Amino acid sequence: MAMIEPYAEQRKAGAVVLGMASDLSLNYYDSLIGTKEGPDSIRRMLAKLPDLGAMPLYDAGVIEEEVTTEGRATGSAGFEAMRTRQYERLCGMLRAGHFPIVLGGGHEVAIGSFQALSDTLHQASDGIEDGMAQLPNAGQTRIGIINIDANFQLRRSLAVRAGSAFHSVASFCQEHHREFHYLGLGMCDHTNSQATFAYARELGADWLLDREMKMKNRKRIQATIEAYLARVDHVHLSLDLSVFPSLVAEGVNLSRIYGVNLPVVEMVIRQIMESGKVRIMDVTGLNTEFDYQGDTARLAAKLIRHALKSVSP
Repeated sequence: MAMIEPYAEQRKAGAVVLGMASDLSLNYYDSLIGTKEGPDSIRRMLAKLPDLGAMPLYDAGVIEEEVTTEGRATGSAGFEAMRTRQYERLCGMLRAGHFPIVLGGGHEVAIGSFQALSDTLHQASDGIEDGMAQLPNAGQTRIGIINIDANFQLRRSLAVRAGSAFHSVASFCQEHHREFHYLGLGMCDHTNSQATFAYARELGADWLLDREMKMKNRKRIQATIEAYLARVDHVHLSLDLSVFPSLVAEGVNLSRIYGVNLPVVEMVIRQIMESGKVRIMDVTGLNTEFDYQGDTARLAAKLIRHALKSVSP
């Protein structure tokens, strides 16, 4: 079984698992709740796996959603409070030179991940001495989002809604005069609207559709990723388990898609991690209501192990 130690900032630099018990996106989809239990389910599976790689692995627990005195979830207001706590904890981890792995929860957890990474990198580029400042390209601030997902997460919305996570990130970048770089892998053309495709083009995003993500196209896939990686200094890797077909991952929030097969996802994760540019990772979309045997949580844990074993400490 894996040796996962409790997290403390002063520990030797390693990977840190932080859960976000948020299902704001899933509540928006006809009350398909269940993702707030996702982080605990994945953490349990991680602890059962042997050989998680040479990098130390720490557990920072789960940030829970606040509830009212009547025991009801506080919705978007509660999520904002969670995101503030997530941001503060991630900034501390990044400054100490750790590699955070954020477990959702819905994909909205990616907003806090990006903001923490972006702000920490800009502070490092201003000469603040910390663990992040010791990383390659620390003085550079071009962050590339790589979203392995069926959805762009670029739905326009004034507030955080299902499918809007990276629209919120794009708005954050515009507000703070920072570059927005985005590569989507596994996009489904019938779950993303034409307006979303148009908006992605407007933002200068790159993407490959799920039907293009086949092993027979591996040279094109790898070339697309290589070209994208060359344009950025750091990577925010975000994986939504809904990228898989339902036969591979039944416990997801979107199963009516063509999907991307596991060997292809493993291939792209390996290539991205081996670049040495990944600074933070999200794993989202697990819905325990449908993960009857825990197979999807086990899949998520194995993908985290695969990512960790693809990078040297």
